[in-house]
Amino acid sequence: MKKVKYRFYVDYEKEEQWVNEMAQNGWHFKKIMVFRYTLVKGEPGAYIYRNELLAGLALKNKNDYLEFLKESGIEVVNKFGGWAYFRKKAAEGPFEIYTDTSSKISYYNRILNLFTVLFLGNLIMGIFNLMVSDHASYRGTISSTAGIFGIATAILILIPNIKIYRRKNAIKEQQQIFEE
Repeated sequence: MKKVKYRFYVDYEKEEQWVNEMAQNGWHFKKIMVFRYTLVKGEPGAYIYRNELLAGLALKNKNDYLEFLKESGIEVVNKFGGWAYFRKKAAEGPFEIYTDTSSKISYYNRILNLFTVLFLGNLIMGIFNLMVSDHASYRGTISSTAGIFGIATAILILIPNIKIYRRKNAIKEQQQIFEE
């Protein structure tokens, strides 16, 4: 039996939490396609799920990394939009991809770099479209609509960027406390 749920997440950790809650209720993540999650009925709590941004990794590094995870008993469930979704049997114990602070900080930096580029691109294009709409009366409505959409998208991208930046700084502070 399968179930389809429609969700939109700006925070990847909240998405991961929701997927794990569904798994606890016996609905296991199978696939994602633009806000559409496909879940299949299974044993409640059988798996722990994690998601990770793979965009920004070189292809060889990505393939080596996925092979390493596979050898560690971690299954790649789905890949979509630069993200990979993994699961591991809950009976095998806790499942964390990043267990040390330096690798977690590096991961957060990779996410921040990508989201910052996306934020700036959308913001610049949004402002540009709003400026063009003043000078092109026949295209004004289209340009201003595209401009507003671009700026709104930039703001949506900025929200998780700020959260990730704060998480990264909190980890850095903890790391400094333990080093002292």
